Amino acid sequence: MENRKIKLGLVCTIGGHFEQMTNLSDLYNRYDHFWITNRNKQTLTQLQSEKAYFVKEAHFKKPWIYLYQIPFILKPFIHENPTHIISTGSGRTAFIPFLLSRCFKVPFLHVDTFSRVEGYSKFGTFLLKLGHPLYSQWEDGSTPNVTFIGPVFKKTKPEEKTSGVPFVFVTVGTREEPFTRLLQAVDELLEKKIIKTKVVVQAGHTPYRSGRMEIFDFCTPSEIDGYIKNAEYVITQESAGIGTKCLKSNTKFLVMPRDYKYDELPAASDMKEDLHLKLESMGYTKVVSNTFELHDAVTKIDQLKTGFVFDNTLAIQTLQKAIETSGNQFPEARDQTTGNMI
Repeated sequence: MENRKIKLGLVCTIGGHFEQMTNLSDLYNRYDHFWITNRNKQTLTQLQSEKAYFVKEAHFKKPWIYLYQIPFILKPFIHENPTHIISTGSGRTAFIPFLLSRCFKVPFLHVDTFSRVEGYSKFGTFLLKLGHPLYSQWEDGSTPNVTFIGPVFKKTKPEEKTSGVPFVFVTVGTREEPFTRLLQAVDELLEKKIIKTKVVVQAGHTPYRSGRMEIFDFCTPSEIDGYIKNAEYVITQESAGIGTKCLKSNTKFLVMPRDYKYDELPAASDMKEDLHLKLESMGYTKVVSNTFELHDAVTKIDQLKTGFVFDNTLAIQTLQKAIETSGNQFPEARDQTTGNMI
């Protein structure tokens, strides 16, 4: 860009979306930047030395929250005057910044989530319907306006596990909906002595008590990393953030997806991710839906593979080129049906 210093607005929702954004630090640390994200222990801990604007997550079932977000997101647009917005989703946080980027004529670069292998997230699909380009972490040679950049996750060398009392780490993430079913299944396997080692549980918003497990609600990202690195194996919801941490740490892991029919999600269309299914087909995890299947997976945990390799070189190079290339890299969004400018 000419005649104006580059300043990036980094937009992402807490959890795996935030985790993916932080893996782009080799990109955004080259420029002045600020964050628009949600407030929780993860973001408060990792953004202590960063300029951050916090907004409440919205949801299409509570559309009024999007209206509530507007003044809080408008403020950094006016005060920071960004030259580019980079988003890793989800739409719960990135939708209003996208609309404002159109109003302020600021290029909006969206990297769709690693957790969607076939197809795109709801927000990514929305952008494509408008004719807006996006960046994909999985190859897709058939969809217009999609540029493949590979995984955004940094290439890292797994650290040695710390010696100590063996344990299994169970995590339900940061969603507000309880995931009691997963914890009950693990507790039952402990009672039956199928799981014989110590179990440490990050229960989040799930109010569960058991004398057989060590339970806490939330902790810092670095503490989560330590639990994952040193665990014998991990049992988790379908989380791209946790899954990729396990892959990076060479820690085997099992996945029990949340299910809307058990009130574990706010809508039936939420968490339609398929990364865990792709990794299962590659032999890196086992996906289960109930206690019986979890029992079987635990007894066969040694059969899972480790050694998945990440490298975000292509992602960094592609996004840097897009940022530093003049405006014709960012065409106006068009409605795919009418062809009209948005």
